[in-house]
Amino acid sequence: MAVGLIGFPTAMILARLLEPSDFGIAAAASFFGQLAGRLSSGGMGTALQRVKELRNDHLSTVFVLNLGFSVGVGLLLMATAPLVSRFYGTPEVGWLMPLVAINFTVSAFSMIQQTQLSRQLRYKELATIGSLDIATSAVTSVLFAAVGLRYWGLVLSDICGGVVRMLYGVRVVGWQARFRFVPSVVRELGSFAMGSCAKRTLEHLTRNSDSLIVGRMLGMTALGLYDKAFSSLGKLYYNVTSVGPNVSFRVFAMIQDEPDRFRRAYRKVVMTTTLMTYPMFGVIGAMAPHLIPVAFGEKWKPAVVPMQLLCVSFALKTLNQYATTASQARGWVWPQVWRQAVQVLCVVVGVYLATPWGINGASIAVVAATLVMCYLTQGMMRAATGLGWADILEPQVPSLTLTLALALPIWGVDALLPPSISDFAALVVQGGVAAIVALAFAWLCPLSDVRELLHEVVSDVSPRVAAFVWRDVEAERVEARARRRAERAAALSPGIDAETPAAS
Repeated sequence: MAVGLIGFPTAMILARLLEPSDFGIAAAASFFGQLAGRLSSGGMGTALQRVKELRNDHLSTVFVLNLGFSVGVGLLLMATAPLVSRFYGTPEVGWLMPLVAINFTVSAFSMIQQTQLSRQLRYKELATIGSLDIATSAVTSVLFAAVGLRYWGLVLSDICGGVVRMLYGVRVVGWQARFRFVPSVVRELGSFAMGSCAKRTLEHLTRNSDSLIVGRMLGMTALGLYDKAFSSLGKLYYNVTSVGPNVSFRVFAMIQDEPDRFRRAYRKVVMTTTLMTYPMFGVIGAMAPHLIPVAFGEKWKPAVVPMQLLCVSFALKTLNQYATTASQARGWVWPQVWRQAVQVLCVVVGVYLATPWGINGASIAVVAATLVMCYLTQGMMRAATGLGWADILEPQVPSLTLTLALALPIWGVDALLPPSISDFAALVVQGGVAAIVALAFAWLCPLSDVRELLHEVVSDVSPRVAAFVWRDVEAERVEARARRRAERAAALSPGIDAETPAAS
């Protein structure tokens, strides 16, 4: 929620205060800081989440390792700044490397607190920490841009957000780690942690190696335009996957030895996630020709086609994320590594070969690599869990149906609108059509699983609306509650007719 309420308006303001090249320079430098963050953690955070009994030795040893790696990798980043500048042919990227090193070092200190909150299923506190980070980064980035700091302000704002994240995490959880190193902990967690680290590093390369090639081959302005499309969708993707996979990982890990429960849980997760993400990315892709000029300004119009193509990629990434989570809950970490390596290779080679067609060609290459990874990931998940293709494809039918039902009318309306209409007016008309279609789908959808899910979600906000719209679901729930009361009454009073409580 914070990503939408804070992140998107901030992106609109920054797009008007800064030039595409400023975003390109910051994105090029941040690539190496984010890569260093993946390497410095060594996968220990994920290993701590999975361990059954967490001891103080675990926390202290991981803290010492994380601190040592962070300082070492930070110094390496600063030392290699001249090489980074030569790689991009832009000295400004190298100037940012010391700030990037500080940013990832600060973020490394919050890993222990994040892990403990995830283990304790305290996702409200995790969401609060994430929202504070986003809000701090947003406010400071606008202030820095307004005073003319340009690309410097984009990296400085990330440091401010990281500091707030670390301090609030310490306030919520406390500082439990000590400067104590226990070798047996490394042996206990090492294999899973190394596999997780390799997987997360390759995931980072998968998500960002396209930007690396675009910046190297096409320059900072092209990278800024490409990154605007990618980062805008990436924030929505983060909003969807920041908590859900962590919750699913813990749940899948607890029921991994119960095949029927595991299958039901996975199918519901897939249906819930795709019903939210597929229509969202479909609507954004359909409305992108008017959405980008209204949101960011006319100078960002070259990012329209990349955004449309990347919507497909991010929708599939969401599906892959939960398949990976299910596999990892069963202990399948290393099998994910070579699949990620294949995707990195596909992205790097594909984007390099597609650069003659600019950022549009790079986006097509990314979609193709994501399709390859989707096939490999789903195959791995089936092998790890014993689920079938029906468990993967059937839960996606409602979301695919709704996505087409939304996208086709939006495109139809766009074709019928006069060319003289403003982008804002066209966007309003398209949004109205999308809202009508979405409400009609929610009201008339014949699928009981979808109606039950929508009833459950809306009930958290307004039980009366949910009971009015989905009366059949409410009636079934009332009947089920009455049946359970009757069964309990029959168990307590065997001599009394079990139907009497239900009738009363």
